[in-house]
Amino acid sequence: MKIERRYDLDWLRIIAFTVLIFFHGAIFFIPGGLPIIQNAETSPTLDAFVALSSQFRLALLFFISGVGIGFARRVRNPGEFIRERSLRLLIPLTVGLAVIVPPMVYIEKLHIGEVSGDFLSFYRGFFSSGVYPQGNLSWHHLWFIAYLYLYCLLGLKAFDRLSALPPQARIIAWGNDARVYAFILPLLAAELPLRLFFPGFPDLIHDWANFFHWFLILLAGFHVAHRPGILDNAERLRVRSLILAVLSAAMLFTLFYRNGRIYLSPEEPYVVPLYIALCVIRMTLVWTCILSCLGFASRYLRKPGRLLGYLNESVYPLFILHLTVMTAISYYVVDWDANLWLKYFAVTALTVVTILFLYHFAIRPFNIPRVMFGMRPRG
Repeated sequence: MKIERRYDLDWLRIIAFTVLIFFHGAIFFIPGGLPIIQNAETSPTLDAFVALSSQFRLALLFFISGVGIGFARRVRNPGEFIRERSLRLLIPLTVGLAVIVPPMVYIEKLHIGEVSGDFLSFYRGFFSSGVYPQGNLSWHHLWFIAYLYLYCLLGLKAFDRLSALPPQARIIAWGNDARVYAFILPLLAAELPLRLFFPGFPDLIHDWANFFHWFLILLAGFHVAHRPGILDNAERLRVRSLILAVLSAAMLFTLFYRNGRIYLSPEEPYVVPLYIALCVIRMTLVWTCILSCLGFASRYLRKPGRLLGYLNESVYPLFILHLTVMTAISYYVVDWDANLWLKYFAVTALTVVTILFLYHFAIRPFNIPRVMFGMRPRG
């Protein structure tokens, strides 16, 4: 089956990863972030950037992943699809847990004085010392890969049903004109009953609100892969979506932004209507941000190119590498006697240069590292 390549979605994936670099770089310059290395001086501006981007950046990544799953399922039967996803997700996850995450945790614990010996001594107890942050065992940013693999397994039946929907089905109509905003309703149906009890940390135990929220977003991306007209509709509605996203963000920050966090205290008067308002505003912000990104990307980023091909192939291994490299760089940079912004841009720039160097010279040319980092082997 011939499938038209959507270069705008490739560019959007690269842009989302670029935002992730700046997001994780900001973590070292705000209070209470993970990884737990922190600069002595913190920035309210970076705090606000983290709070805002946290509302939609992961949803955008899961949406784009859902589109990729949709394209993959169109050319593979379920068995072939699961085999391909196992190779591209489970192998990097295993390599990451064994090789990428332990140095990151070691550097963090070294910085705060919880370990003092060499790395090999630390590594011997990495898997048996308890769960991070009290212990050492963690998947850090690789939780995204684990969630994505579970979604591929759990969504097999849903994928088949979505791809088989006739054109007159109601869910198809939601992709036409302003009815595309109706997807906020199923997002709310998951958010309202779950967010109150599972505020969210990606550990598959205390994270059911996020788990179902991102799963719905991924299914929406899968649906778009089979109904590309929705992308054209998002392009037509891009300005309206952007206005709605800006208004939602303004309401969210005006009503609920306190001390660097989007927060609602249980002690607030009128806490129930405020909680409902928070959920409605957040889900509106998430979906309109996704539609805005899709619309403007569809309008301005439809062209292929050699740079696009190179960057698009590199995103996955760069994602796996970036936080460990960034943590190692931050370990030294936070102690510089320098301006906070100089240190922030030093952390992000040095991280980008280092991971691109490692990718280009140590991963991209060789088949074994390519498979270890989720890439297809050459030839």
